[in-house]
Amino acid sequence: MNTGILLHFVGVGLTLLFLRLGGGPEDVLTQLAAVGWLIVLVGLGMGRQLDQDSDGARAARRWRSCSQVAGSLGLAMVTALSLEWAGDWGDGRSAVVLQAVAALFLLLSSVPLWTVERTRAASPVMLPVSRVRKAGYGGVSIALALALLFPVNYLASANNVRWDHSYFKTAEPGDVTQATIENLDAPIQAWLFFPSTSDVTEEIRTYFDQIRHSNLEVSYVDQALETELAKELKVQKNGVIALVRGEGDDQQVQRIRIGDEISKAERKLKKLDKEVANALIKLASDPRQAYITVGHGEMYWDKKGGALPARTIEGLKTELKRLNFKVSELGPAQGLASEVPEDADLVVVMGPTDPFMKEELAALDAYRRGGGAIWYALDPGTKTDFSAALNPLGIGFDGEHLLAGSTNVWVATRRITDRYNIFTNKTSRKHPSVSTLSKNSKTLALLTPLASPLKVLDSAPFKVEITMRTLAEVWVDKTQNVRFDADTEEKKGWPLSAAVSGSEDGAEEFRVLVTGDATWASDLVLPLSKGNQEFLRDGFAWLVDEPSHGGTINDEEDVKIQHTKGDEAWMFYATSLLIPVMLFALGMMRVRARRKEGDA
Repeated sequence: MNTGILLHFVGVGLTLLFLRLGGGPEDVLTQLAAVGWLIVLVGLGMGRQLDQDSDGARAARRWRSCSQVAGSLGLAMVTALSLEWAGDWGDGRSAVVLQAVAALFLLLSSVPLWTVERTRAASPVMLPVSRVRKAGYGGVSIALALALLFPVNYLASANNVRWDHSYFKTAEPGDVTQATIENLDAPIQAWLFFPSTSDVTEEIRTYFDQIRHSNLEVSYVDQALETELAKELKVQKNGVIALVRGEGDDQQVQRIRIGDEISKAERKLKKLDKEVANALIKLASDPRQAYITVGHGEMYWDKKGGALPARTIEGLKTELKRLNFKVSELGPAQGLASEVPEDADLVVVMGPTDPFMKEELAALDAYRRGGGAIWYALDPGTKTDFSAALNPLGIGFDGEHLLAGSTNVWVATRRITDRYNIFTNKTSRKHPSVSTLSKNSKTLALLTPLASPLKVLDSAPFKVEITMRTLAEVWVDKTQNVRFDADTEEKKGWPLSAAVSGSEDGAEEFRVLVTGDATWASDLVLPLSKGNQEFLRDGFAWLVDEPSHGGTINDEEDVKIQHTKGDEAWMFYATSLLIPVMLFALGMMRVRARRKEGDA
């Protein structure tokens, strides 16, 4: 590098360093900036000296002189802004404008100076003017591109902009939240412990502004200023939502911990509607009792025994608890052979593989006739026979053969048996147990792996409504070869789920749901399908006659991206073959273009 250019960079660097470290004109460090200026001026004089006097050398000299002069002007602006006699220039918009212009001059001088010098050093003997010009304008382009960062940085610092490229959005109020608030028999007070300066406060305010109702009174408080209230509600710091019902000894409080720092609260804000809905349900209704049958190979929530996710129902139990149910076991050891406990609000039979005793089926049927609520989720291909409990309802189920489809299936193993994993969005448009699926049939579907069809018996004594059917392309795989045989098999919409309601002997109305599959509610399938979650929620809401418990609960959780086999193949070939070939082709085109320029 030419000595004059080297001195220019050194002088500019020292001047900026001393002005930055100095404390004003009286400070020794500020005064030492004069040394840097002296080096800059010496470099400006020496920079005009070149070994050659060709056209290319003269062009390089002009670029060099202009760049050094521009750098000196930018340095002069920085020096003026650093001195007291600059007056009002050191504050306000004028200072911002001058600082930006000074930085632009320094950048426009440094980058072209470096690019032109590199070009001159590479060809000190034969230096075409076109190459010098290209190097100079290339440096100017780079400098201008870098200069775009100046206004962006200023706007970010001036407006306190938070840059976050990850997906984030606070969940909006869903149907369950809105309906629960509207059906409250007593108002609820919401104390929001969030400081006014927190970014989380605005997100919380946006959510609660959408659920304004006379049954919900919202107040924003600061825990540090309302210590007595915080002590009463057991809130130890800000970032907590306290929902309160009643007063004195009858007071009920549900607390939701969010946090008052946006970076830590984002994850909980995405699930805010779920947390609020859960808290409101617990405040709005008394606890209920749900029994899940055991002792017959049913699905169970405990995974300690090494049970596969396809045979566990921890998610189902969690949903029942969210709906304010106490969940207990019900089997021969708990007296199912004699009767269903009197406190039962709901009984769930999930995928038994072993037969029930006649006495147990009789107890379930007696509970149903007395106005009970039961959900029978049956798996095909098992030893169970529920005809004694289902036939009096007008429903038949043998579970001998599986339903299969060639399209609209869940590709779980990439084998032909995946045809048993069928999707459907064919719902009853009127029945409340599938209202959410019906309203959102274009975006939601029910996934039922290993299902068998139901059958409505002739002269059913009660109101039987088929709530879910398969798509019209599905058939019953009687040949068990997972292929459609037009001679023996038929494609149509087969019944998958049925709802039965009625009353006997003047008793209260009973409600029963029957599905020809239980795997849809397992821990393997339930988290994968939003449609299955809504089907479970609406089904429970209808069975216990709590319409406000059904409907959507909004969340903004990141959804796991799943690729098909074709997607993975394209990704493999694109990364290992296509992209390298494209880069090689672009490189060859660039080399050929440079050779043509050299020949010219």
